[in-house]
Amino acid sequence: MEIEEQKMESSNSKFKKFRKRIFRPIHRFKSKNKDEQQHSVLQEQNQKVDLLIRNEDFNVTGFVIDPQNYLYHYWLGIISVAVAYNLIFIPARYAFDDLNSNLRLTWIALDYAFDVIYLIDIFLQSRTGYFSHGLFVRNHHVLARKYFSSHEFYIRDLLSIFPTDLLYFNQRLRFISIIRSNRFLRIHRLFEFQELTESRTRFPNAFRIGVLICLTLTLIHWNCCIYFLICQHLGFGSDEWVLPASAHNETVAMLYTYCFYWSTLLLSTIGDVPLPVKQSEYVFVLFDYMIGILIFATIIGSLGTMISSQNQSRQQVCEKMDEIKRYMKFRSVNRKLERKVIKWLDYLYTNRQVLNEEKVLNSDLSVELRKDLAIKVHLESLQQVKLFNDCESNLLVELVTKLKPIFFGPGDYVCRKGDIGKEMYIIKRGELAVVSDDGKTIFVKLKEGAVFGEISILNIPAIILFELNNKVEYLGSKHGNRRTANVKSLGYSDLYTLCKEDLWLVLDNYPESLSKIIEKGKSLLRKDNLLDETLTDKKRHVEQDQLLSVQHRIKKLMDLDELLNDRITKFLDNYVDSIRSFKQQLSTLEYSYGTRKPSVSVSVNIPANTSKLHFYDNNLRDNNINNIIKYASAPFLKIDQ
Repeated sequence: MEIEEQKMESSNSKFKKFRKRIFRPIHRFKSKNKDEQQHSVLQEQNQKVDLLIRNEDFNVTGFVIDPQNYLYHYWLGIISVAVAYNLIFIPARYAFDDLNSNLRLTWIALDYAFDVIYLIDIFLQSRTGYFSHGLFVRNHHVLARKYFSSHEFYIRDLLSIFPTDLLYFNQRLRFISIIRSNRFLRIHRLFEFQELTESRTRFPNAFRIGVLICLTLTLIHWNCCIYFLICQHLGFGSDEWVLPASAHNETVAMLYTYCFYWSTLLLSTIGDVPLPVKQSEYVFVLFDYMIGILIFATIIGSLGTMISSQNQSRQQVCEKMDEIKRYMKFRSVNRKLERKVIKWLDYLYTNRQVLNEEKVLNSDLSVELRKDLAIKVHLESLQQVKLFNDCESNLLVELVTKLKPIFFGPGDYVCRKGDIGKEMYIIKRGELAVVSDDGKTIFVKLKEGAVFGEISILNIPAIILFELNNKVEYLGSKHGNRRTANVKSLGYSDLYTLCKEDLWLVLDNYPESLSKIIEKGKSLLRKDNLLDETLTDKKRHVEQDQLLSVQHRIKKLMDLDELLNDRITKFLDNYVDSIRSFKQQLSTLEYSYGTRKPSVSVSVNIPANTSKLHFYDNNLRDNNINNIIKYASAPFLKIDQ
């Protein structure tokens, strides 16, 4: 039994050794992989640390191009012409040998002129700045180092300018233009010019259609050159599919015209071309048909997308009109009102006023860009309000952002007599009139640029109705902020409104401008004896508080609470200081006259939440023994009153 146990132990030990030999490399490999992973993670972290740009990288050290500048756009146009020249004329010169030989000096001059443009483009790309961490890198050493170490430089730009023209010294390759096909690698600059132009043009759809047409013509041109080369290889007149034998006597223009016509028919999948005879001809025709189908599908899809995007606004109007028609039919609206509604929607579409300005401005624009757009569009109109002439520029900027467009149709009343004035109006386009109660008699006409209703939103107890031709006209009485006249739109009118609530929210931050505006409004009304001097401004202040939103009221209460807390804190500090000073003086008097014996107190730790008054009281009790004895031995002590 012992022998068997020893054998079993020896066999188990051998098995363990064998398993260690087998699985130890695997464990080593796993640990090695873990170490490599950790090492790679550390390297990535170090690379991320190295990628942090220093402050010196943003300093201007030389000539640097801003990609957002129009000069960069113009240069892209120049390099695009060079790329387009190579894309068009290199295949044509290779296919039509007469075209290459007749104008050889011209082609050589153009080739090397555009090669110089390629070289200049490499220099400019090494000086083109970019944004890093939100800042524009202007250090040309950093830009050059990044560009010349990139794969794009070696794969595209350097190979595109490689001097393959040296092969011209070989007699077999002398002045063969196809050896310059490496110039095609700079085509990415052409695509960059297309994207930049498409983003900056005001007619993007028309530009896209033009680009699609140019791309189609280029493909037809290339296919035309390939067809002519195949005809030359198979021999003119060898069968019905190739060019006839008389093509040897035709001019280059005639041969190119016929080949271009043939290529257009084939790629447009019309198929009205001679049937192929040989296998190679069949392969070429089938390949052309496949390319033609893709081109046709691309053209149809692109045109459909462009047309649908152009008609998107019209489609939205049609959907709204259909919905409104269904609603009016369901509610049994008479035909007269229905026609009026339809005319109104047609006017909005024809004048491109279906856009929601607030939605457009608040979509993807920053706050500063919204302000800049609002200033450009509305500031001129707001400056026509005389009440705001002497106000701060920041106040005008904030008020400009609060202006909202509103439209009125023929016969629509902007305001009626007795209405409460909650907004002021600026006429941007159209014509309004002050009419009688029946709407037939016209008192005054208000044209573009007129402003009315601005004093009613200030809550001064009178109404200024309109301003016309730099002359202020008042209609009304001492009736608070109620309208005292009827204002009707004679045609389609485009107005901007400023609500009372928005005005007071802005003026709450400009108290000086508010007082100026109120005084100016009062002076205008007092001039025509329309101001009720018996009423105070209490009503206006009450209504101003009512106009504030809940959040704004909470903010004002929080600010007031913070101010009161500061005052209470200062008061308590002064109170504690006065109590401490009083107790010190009192203790001095007590020690000097012997009414209080010195005592020794033990210092204790005072909790942090103990009030200031108790803290100072304990400090007074914990005075030094030497100071107490000194005060007690003094015969008298004078105290300032």
